[in-house]
Amino acid sequence: MLSVVVLAYDRCAEVLITISKLKAFAVTLPFPVEIIVVDNASVDDTTLRIQEQHPDITLVTKIKNNGIAGWNDGFALARHKYMLVLDDDSHPEHGVAEAVAYMEVHPRTGILALNITSGPYRTDDWVWQNAKPWQHEELILGFFGCGAIIRKDVYDKIGGFAEWMTVYAHEWEYGLRCMNAGYEIRYFQTSSVNHRASMVNRSKKRMMIYGSKNEMLMVYQFIANRWKFLLRMFINNMKRMYPEGPRAGYYYLLGGIKFLKERHTIPHTPVNSDVQQFFTSNYMNTFPVFRFLTRRIKALANKN
Repeated sequence: MLSVVVLAYDRCAEVLITISKLKAFAVTLPFPVEIIVVDNASVDDTTLRIQEQHPDITLVTKIKNNGIAGWNDGFALARHKYMLVLDDDSHPEHGVAEAVAYMEVHPRTGILALNITSGPYRTDDWVWQNAKPWQHEELILGFFGCGAIIRKDVYDKIGGFAEWMTVYAHEWEYGLRCMNAGYEIRYFQTSSVNHRASMVNRSKKRMMIYGSKNEMLMVYQFIANRWKFLLRMFINNMKRMYPEGPRAGYYYLLGGIKFLKERHTIPHTPVNSDVQQFFTSNYMNTFPVFRFLTRRIKALANKN
């Protein structure tokens, strides 16, 4: 019923914790579970330690690191109907059986975003439409890659994560393709995934540069009226200099420059108009640059 696919890179201690917790968790579930770990060309002893301590799981050891697309090797091997996607430093705590049961009776739900309850990227911190967090079973666009369930049929129909993205924002790119294929993405709040969030191979600099570059390339590929929204994205990112400091502005600028250099490698293949509308109406960086002024004016008008 459930294939757990974990992508690991140079976090040997963390992935060993994840595997141990997964094994303990799996015995509490009312259906069969397989664990697949993809070692994305780690230079530490990740593969050796897994082979020694957990010879009963499926291990894929890659020779070359290909970023988030490394998950695809695990997806290809998955034998079950649903795939639980985890980082090497995240593990489920509860709600997985209920989430799978939800997907069983909602066949249009292609991806179920689980509730990330700890770490720097918690679900409750994600601002969605009208500046509100996601609500239980709400129709959403993306998900967090450290904890989500993907229907294997979705992978069979649209393939895996984009090879060109390397890291960051791949969940939203995949979400666009998922919805374009006729599936829905829902949020399952009554679940919990602990993202322990190791700082090994993580930095705000890399997140700002690659995150901003990738979201712009995503719009460049999938949105018809792309330059309008690309300009909004760039300006909205640069506005973050105010709360985050000038260094953040420099990193977002680098992301914009990388976008301009790489955009010619990405084909323009717009998704259907309904998906475009849903994305541009809900993804914060595509909002009008001075949206806050419009809200302020409306609020003042309502007071009068």
